[in-house]
Amino acid sequence: MKTGMKNASLNLKSKIKVKKQIESNDYMKKNELDILEFISHELKNILGSTIMCVYSIRDGFFGMLNFKQRLTVEAAIRNLKRLECTIYNFLEMSRIEEDRLEPKIKKTNINKEIIKELADSFLIDIYEKKILFENNIPEDLVIETDKDLMFIVFNNLINNAIKYGPNKGRIVLNFYTEKGKKIKFGIYNDGEIIKDGDRKKIFNKFSRLESEDNKKIKGTGLGLFIVKKIIESFNGRIWVEPKKDGNEFIFEIER
Repeated sequence: MKTGMKNASLNLKSKIKVKKQIESNDYMKKNELDILEFISHELKNILGSTIMCVYSIRDGFFGMLNFKQRLTVEAAIRNLKRLECTIYNFLEMSRIEEDRLEPKIKKTNINKEIIKELADSFLIDIYEKKILFENNIPEDLVIETDKDLMFIVFNNLINNAIKYGPNKGRIVLNFYTEKGKKIKFGIYNDGEIIKDGDRKKIFNKFSRLESEDNKKIKGTGLGLFIVKKIIESFNGRIWVEPKKDGNEFIFEIER
């Protein structure tokens, strides 16, 4: 009898210890996420001001630049934009981990409010890689969505298409009309076809495809994970389809 009571007492103590450990881990995780969000938010504000200053230099507000100076400034802008994308990804990841991703729905013109701004920001990268950029999304397409979150989705997908696509390749933005309440967008780029076993893996957090070419490309492995979570917050889904000369990332959301 005493042995049974002793074992029960040990089991209870063990359960209490495990519970405290779980609570401690949850608390530490929340603190880490709060710190990550704070740092990302502060960096975002500082970086935004820095980018505007560099744009002012590029556009000649402080005097005309010679050819080499302009190339240097353009390179600085590209690196700042990449850093901005990384910061946005970490900021969104902290919200995702705490289940605080709440879309603010309003009518949004996809081309005028999202694609045009992204095309302008990626113009130099597209030009340097001699990429053929084709936009098949209707000019007047207006949908009800969260503009900021949808901007992050297109930004990550187009950025990946540029990074992983070859020189003189193609990037194509597609829009597929669907019956009912669903609509589909596709971002295609020429390049190495993603293997069947990797098509789901690439949407995992910190996941990157292993290849010699990919090792040379900088990235956090967060972009597609965040894109997937955002799409799911719209009650949608995203997947990748192999094509003859590349891959198309397709996502479906409610109209």
